Amino acid sequence: MAPLRTEKSTTRTVSSSHPVAGPSKQRKKRPTSYSEPSVLPGVQKIKAIIRQTKRLLAKDKLAADVRVTSERKLKSLEADLAKAELSRKERALSTRYHKVKFFERQKVVRKINQTKRKLSEADLANRQTLDSDLYERRVELNYINHYPKTKKYISLFPPVVRNNLQTTNSPSIEPEQERDEVKRWIREQMTAGTLPAEPEDIQRSQYSSNQMEWDKKVKKNVKAKEGSYEEIEDDRDDFFQDDEGED
Repeated sequence: MAPLRTEKSTTRTVSSSHPVAGPSKQRKKRPTSYSEPSVLPGVQKIKAIIRQTKRLLAKDKLAADVRVTSERKLKSLEADLAKAELSRKERALSTRYHKVKFFERQKVVRKINQTKRKLSEADLANRQTLDSDLYERRVELNYINHYPKTKKYISLFPPVVRNNLQTTNSPSIEPEQERDEVKRWIREQMTAGTLPAEPEDIQRSQYSSNQMEWDKKVKKNVKAKEGSYEEIEDDRDDFFQDDEGED
């Protein structure tokens, strides 16, 4: 007669073949949704320190040396804040206009290559015109690659021009003037050697647009006014809508 299994032996068998895990630590669940703050943490931190410094300076009974140090600190913080906000604006504009610049860059590079092929087969009578066309295409490529980072992008190929539309109401002159102003600045930088004369053969990372020189030029040649270079109305963005359809 076979020995009877007791409840104790059964329990021992189960525990040996399937060890029971001890109490496990509960892991904190990460939030499923994350909303990025409208203001970058760096900017928030600087603003908080500025508020603290201003509260300190507002005290009547404050040692002279502490006041001098705090005032210097405040000026430095305000400069840091301006830089941080400028950097944030550059990133926002870069993201906003990345797609339209990509399509326009493809179009201009294609035109440059076409003009080069024509030049290789052209006679002396047509070379001057083709050389001029090639130069303008290179200006356009530098325009796309080195457009001022803090300025809203004005398309080289707005829908009216791109689609050969005839309209009774002529487009706003101001964007055209701004586009021409940037082109003049690009030509000056190319002449000075700051920007490449043949940008199609050079990596864009090797050159960086001289933002300070652009800012100086704007301050010198353009009177400050509402809606000028720094703030262009959002409805201008329709100048480069539907660029995805460009061949």
